[in-house]
Parts: sequence; structure tokens; C-alpha cells
Amino acid sequence: MNVDAMIAAAKRLGAGPADRLDVEATARRVMERLREQPAHRLAWIHVQWVRIAAAVAIVVGGGLALHQMWPVNEASGHPAHFVADDLSDLSTDQLRDVLARFDEMVGATGPVSPEGSGDLRELDEQQLRRVLRSLEG
Repeated sequence: MNVDAMIAAAKRLGAGPADRLDVEATARRVMERLREQPAHRLAWIHVQWVRIAAAVAIVVGGGLALHQMWPVNEASGHPAHFVADDLSDLSTDQLRDVLARFDEMVGATGPVSPEGSGDLRELDEQQLRRVLRSLEG
């Protein structure tokens, strides 16, 4: 509160209190008391907040460090494709035929994959499906 506001408040109380009010002396006494007795601050709250912030930083930093060190599977967003999904609707005779052809394919020394590819690992998903479907007969 500034000096003018104090005088205006005293005038609202009446002429007598306004005349008796020594603004400079009151301000000087207030300042002396504040210097002698500083305002009580709750320092423990600040310490608790610092501890909480440090704990959060450790947890988040540790999580990020583990995420960087842990191997991440890049294909984790795609569901796994199992050959059993393609073979589930085959009859027993068809499955035996597929297994016989598979044994021939594994035992063969020449390339057996379509489009001149030398290795089944080099085929994309559609080419592998075509190979499986061609084995179905």
C-alpha cells in the first residue's frame, strides 16, 4: 500500500484519524519490523518440490536410457505371419503333397524359387505366398 492510499483510507475513517496519522513514521516502523523479523517462508515445501523434481528426472532419464540400450524390434508394429495360417484350410492329402514338395525343395541343389531368385530369404511377402500357393497344387 503506498502513502496516498493510506491517507485516503484514513480520510474515509474521518478527519480525526487522518490528522493523527503519521504516514512516514508508520512506514518506518513497518520496515524496521520487517527487517528484524523477516516473513516466515515455508522452506520445507521448496525442498520437497526439489526432491520430487529430482525423482521424476531420475525416473524419466532412466527410462530413456533403458529405451536407448534395449534392442527394439522394428517390425513390432506388424502382426506375425505364420505359414500355418496359409496351410490351415488344406486337406490331409494336400498337406502330404506340400510336405513332399518341400522336402524336394530343401534337398535340391539348384534354385527353386520363382523369378530367378537364388534364396527364399530374398523374396518379398507376395513372392513367398506365390511359392506356397504353387506348392499347394
